Amino acid sequence: MAQTIQMTNEQLRQLIETVKSSAVSAADNAVLTSGDASMAKTKGSFSNCTHRFGGTRSRDEVEEFITNVVTFKELEMISDENALKGISLLFYGIASTWWQGVRKEAKTWNDAIGLIREHFSPAKPAYQVYMDFFAKKQFDGVAIDTFVVEKRALLAQLPEGRHNEETELDFLYGLLNIKYRKHITRQSVKTFRDLLELGRVIEHNSQEDQVEARAAVPLRCARHVERCTHCNFRGHRFENCRKRQAQTANVAEGAKRPREDITA
Repeated sequence: MAQTIQMTNEQLRQLIETVKSSAVSAADNAVLTSGDASMAKTKGSFSNCTHRFGGTRSRDEVEEFITNVVTFKELEMISDENALKGISLLFYGIASTWWQGVRKEAKTWNDAIGLIREHFSPAKPAYQVYMDFFAKKQFDGVAIDTFVVEKRALLAQLPEGRHNEETELDFLYGLLNIKYRKHITRQSVKTFRDLLELGRVIEHNSQEDQVEARAAVPLRCARHVERCTHCNFRGHRFENCRKRQAQTANVAEGAKRPREDITA
């Protein structure tokens, strides 16, 4: 049988105060722990970032570096201030020397990214982009995926909104290899996705044709019977031709008889 505990009002009040004090202390500890974790995240840096930049003047490599660094910054929750302070860790070679000279110009994180683009990957004028775009057609052996990606990357360097997708398809279609334009009409594609899907089908069929052609070569060679260049009959070569050997023997015999008659 459970025992009944009797408490005075004073004892009950003290118990309630003790419970309240314990609850407040636990809540404060939780807030401090959460604050410490948040502080640890906001104090992140690029010390563990594996992406580096040496100063190459290649637009593709510059954009790849910037994309990787921005992604790392977001995932690690690095503040703009800490990112600006630690970006020097990502440079080496001529890029590190360059940064020492321009770092005072970068007041914000976005300023730093802009300076990298401005110095190592300056925007091409529109006329030069068009020249590069139309300079090369699609040669045999170049996959349609590769060709389309390279051409669209060039078009992306133009001012935003310069052309819609239909106009860009008009530009690209005339540069396609003839084997694609034989089977894909310009009116049949409305988007780059349509073009890629149809182009992949053509490439797959072309590969199958090549495999079948290679497999048929030995069969054609097996059915081929050599023809003698002397008598024009098949089944033997010039060296083994009996008709030629008989003719050679007759000539030799005829040349021998006059000598025998003279001797007699």
